[in-house]
Amino acid sequence: MVKKKPHEILRGPRLELRKHEILVAPEMYRLVDSDRVRLGRFLPWVAGMHSVADEEDYVRFSRLGWDDHQRFDYGLFLSGKFVGNCGAHTIAWEHDRCEIGYWISSGYEGQGLMSEAVVTLEKELFGMGFHRIEIHCDPSNRKSAAVPKRCGYSLEATLRDHKVEQGHRRGTMIWGKLAP
Repeated sequence: MVKKKPHEILRGPRLELRKHEILVAPEMYRLVDSDRVRLGRFLPWVAGMHSVADEEDYVRFSRLGWDDHQRFDYGLFLSGKFVGNCGAHTIAWEHDRCEIGYWISSGYEGQGLMSEAVVTLEKELFGMGFHRIEIHCDPSNRKSAAVPKRCGYSLEATLRDHKVEQGHRRGTMIWGKLAP
């Protein structure tokens, strides 16, 4: 597979996915900080996000990954307002495979927005030539696990005690979808 980059802006029925920009970092940090307890329960990176400068560092890291064809992270925007993140990472070009990760602000859960974001991003990734897309999540994160199920992914495995996060062992559900 030839390494390509996706479009910097993707449009779904309600959402717009935009390649991260440094100007959005203050809003990104505000959302993470205001939802720290909920997000931090399942996302270990939240504990290291202490300031707008940390969020700016993440945006720079994300953009370097984009330039190196190693990750394609997007901000999710609803009516112009930043509401979360969705991106492709753990890219294995030699196997035409990648993983989608995501988070959304609690005020926007339960509206089908993350499912829309995943479908919008997967369409772009399959169009780029990826053959397999995976979504990994903690089995106890039922809301996160509902997204791949709604989007037609198959639960292929649940790995027991797969990771140590925040000092505790946790499992990992692996959901997969193959190109049409």
